[in-house]
Amino acid sequence: MSEPVSQIYPEILAQAAELRQRDALINIDEEQVQLLIFRLLEHTFAIPGAHVRELLPAGEIVPVPGSSPLFLGVIPVRGEIASVLDLARLLQLPPGTSATAHNRSSRILIVQKEEMSTGMLVDAVEEIREFPKSAVQTQQASLNTLLEKLSQGQLLFNHQPTPLLDIAKLFQYLQELCA
Repeated sequence: MSEPVSQIYPEILAQAAELRQRDALINIDEEQVQLLIFRLLEHTFAIPGAHVRELLPAGEIVPVPGSSPLFLGVIPVRGEIASVLDLARLLQLPPGTSATAHNRSSRILIVQKEEMSTGMLVDAVEEIREFPKSAVQTQQASLNTLLEKLSQGQLLFNHQPTPLLDIAKLFQYLQELCA
C-alpha cells in the first residue's frame, strides 16, 4: 500500500527546494557568453552579443526598388546607410503577425561579422545577459533543417528551447541566396 500524501508531500517539497538551490549555484570558473535574446513572430532566438553593433528603435525603413525580397529596405545610421533584413523570411518562419508591422517594442539589431553588417528587424528584445557556455547545447533535435543549419546550438530561455543563431552562417547563407 502506498504512503499517504501527507507523508510524501514534505519529502517532495524538500526535493524541490534542493533542486532549486542546486540550479541557483553558479560555477564562477565557467566561461560565460553574452547573448541577446529576441522575439520574432511567435519565436524566441538568441545571438551572440559580441556581434551586435547597435540596438535601435524601429523607425521608418525605406524600401529599395528592385532589391531582394529578403531585405525590407534601408535606414540611416550615424551618417551611413544600413540594409534591414527580413529575418522571418530568411529563416522561413511560418506566417504570423508580421515583423514588418512594427510597434513600440520593435527593434532593429545592427549585427556585424568582420566586414559584413546588416540590420535585422525583430519584434522585441527580451534580454541581454551572460549565460554559462555549457548552457548552449549543440544537439538541436527540435529545430527545422534550416534553423539547424544557421544555428550554433540552442539553449533554454524561460523553459523554451531557443536557437542561438550563428551570424557567420547567416551571412554566408544570405550571400548564397542573393548570388
